[in-house]
Amino acid sequence: MSDIDIIPIDPLDAEVVGAWIAMQNAVIAHDRPGDAPYSPSHQRLRLLLHASAVDVERYAARLDGVLVGSVELVFYLTDNQHLVSVELEVHPDCRRRGVGTRLVEFVEQRAAERGRDTLLAGVAESVEGGPAFDHAGREFAKARGYASVDNEIHRRNDLFAVEDDDLAKLYADAWAKAAGYELIQWVNHAPDDIVEGIAAMRARMYTDPPMGEELDIRPAVYDVARVRDEERVRADRGELQLAAAVRHVESGEVAGLTDILVPPGSETHAGQNDTIVDPSHRGRRLGTILKIANQRLLREYRPKLRYVHTWNAESNAHMIAINEAVGYRRLCRDIDVQKKLTK
Repeated sequence: MSDIDIIPIDPLDAEVVGAWIAMQNAVIAHDRPGDAPYSPSHQRLRLLLHASAVDVERYAARLDGVLVGSVELVFYLTDNQHLVSVELEVHPDCRRRGVGTRLVEFVEQRAAERGRDTLLAGVAESVEGGPAFDHAGREFAKARGYASVDNEIHRRNDLFAVEDDDLAKLYADAWAKAAGYELIQWVNHAPDDIVEGIAAMRARMYTDPPMGEELDIRPAVYDVARVRDEERVRADRGELQLAAAVRHVESGEVAGLTDILVPPGSETHAGQNDTIVDPSHRGRRLGTILKIANQRLLREYRPKLRYVHTWNAESNAHMIAINEAVGYRRLCRDIDVQKKLTK
């Protein structure tokens, strides 16, 4: 077998970084048609900057001196300290040559060295009505002992196909059921008077959405400092964060939150980040208000941007209905795969 070596990705090694980004985009083009390609500028900034609540390690696999694969490991520091989030990729032209197996062995060894016993990754498969996805990742994960523990549907909204009149009617109908609430919107930095509520909403993303019973994600520790740190990192990386919250006027409680992230260098794709409504405020169409208001804000800031991507648990019928009403359509199924390491 040819030699496979694994090296840390040095952000200042332009040759390695360029080959890494090219390999990643080759994987997307082959495996996930219609998905957002990596922005080279964003990937370079991500190598340099990350939030203080996580530690991120990235490694490249070289086969006979050529970069053919990579892995990203995210170690959570303030919560979920049992867990490592893994993103593993191998160039389509270099598969079935032992590269993926070598990377998995390295990942499991590195996780054990850092005292983590749970590995979590994602693989994709096609859905009816969507493009044909390569299922090699799903089969590879299964063969190496990674169990499917949760399913999400990846949807994409073609903003050029959305009828503004239809959204306006949905928005007006939603507000008719949301008396006593107000909308607050911002760019990159949440207003000081609601930031504690925003932290509470972020924490709910770890507990409220439907999850598979075997998926070992635990409650998060979120406070104002963590929110501000994440905002600072996103701004430093050149990301545009467009956000909206609804607040209950009488109590002052933040009742819901949504935000969209636009990476630097991308003029076509953006990603939906969190969307959450507090259980005590549900049933008032607040999710619809948040989604449409933030979609409108995106059109103001990036009128030529076409696609927004979002993910929902396959069982989350309420949020799926909202997303489909505002224009999202199924692209693929993303499967969370998990492995428990034995000591």
